[in-house]
Amino acid sequence: MITTILIILFLLQIMSFYFIALLNAKISKFSKMEEKQQQVLIDIEDSFSAYIAEITDENNRLLQELQNTEVPRTTHTKVIEKPSIKEATAFEPQNSFVSKQIAASSYLKTAQATKKKVPETLREKVLFHYEKGKNPDEIAKMLQIGKTEVELFLKFND
Repeated sequence: MITTILIILFLLQIMSFYFIALLNAKISKFSKMEEKQQQVLIDIEDSFSAYIAEITDENNRLLQELQNTEVPRTTHTKVIEKPSIKEATAFEPQNSFVSKQIAASSYLKTAQATKKKVPETLREKVLFHYEKGKNPDEIAKMLQIGKTEVELFLKFND
């Protein structure tokens, strides 16, 4: 009787080791997948950062070019004659052009409006106040969240 109980206990112990090994394999599989996802996230953030930097440089170059252009002194007006019957069939719409100065001023206004972005999400608010020079304790009190949460936002921003 004792030998059967010992055999059963031995088999149960072997099965428990098997299940522990199986669970360990699954955990390592998920941790590897999480590391891959983190690497993909970092790569995506880097590519977006490079893309945004490139767009910013292009916008700055456009603004510089628009500021260096001269305003045309004279404008030519076109006298529109009554179209004949033959000309009426081939109607072409008039092209209206905007001067570079008007386009530049409009572009500058929209560029200034986009620079004054108001933080909307909690993460953006935390980062905004941190950039203003506030410490995590003050930010946590101001936004009514935990200090640890603020520190996590700041840690994962870098």
